[in-house]
Amino acid sequence: MTAGEDVRPPLRLVSGLGWSSRPSTVDRSRHGPDLIDLIRLVGRRPGDTADGPAGGAVVVFEALCVPEPLRTPAYTLAFGDDAGGVDRLPHTTRFFVHEAALHVRVGDDAVMADQLEALANRTDAPVRLVPFTAGQVGVLRSSFALPEGRRPVEVLDRIALDVPSSRAGFRREAARYRSR
Repeated sequence: MTAGEDVRPPLRLVSGLGWSSRPSTVDRSRHGPDLIDLIRLVGRRPGDTADGPAGGAVVVFEALCVPEPLRTPAYTLAFGDDAGGVDRLPHTTRFFVHEAALHVRVGDDAVMADQLEALANRTDAPVRLVPFTAGQVGVLRSSFALPEGRRPVEVLDRIALDVPSSRAGFRREAARYRSR
């Protein structure tokens, strides 16, 4: 490198955003929701219809961990967060958890077993399991929270197990952790 040489990264065309020298969302690691996720959650584009039959319902999908509002205090502490917890959830929130989250250990076997039992026994908000057998689905590349009626939500409704089957899956995995 010679004196006076420009060391800035070259400008790249970022789809839909114009030119940027920063990596796109796809290129960099993710640390929480992206701006576009928040815009999709709270904002509507002109011409958008209501968010769905429940009007304002939110769907939460987690790929590698239990969604924050559903965590037990022990799981929350083992995860590295403060154990606050949510006592009651809005009845308009639906949760989907990928089967991978059942195998990513947070804490010891007892913490995982208790957490999975808590998911199985949840009555205030349906928690549905997205099994490995659903395969790779492009719109489910990462965790999200979106209003009801969006395409990823429709995909989740199609590929996730129903609530009773999901509860059985959570209980089966909890029993495996307890038997270790």
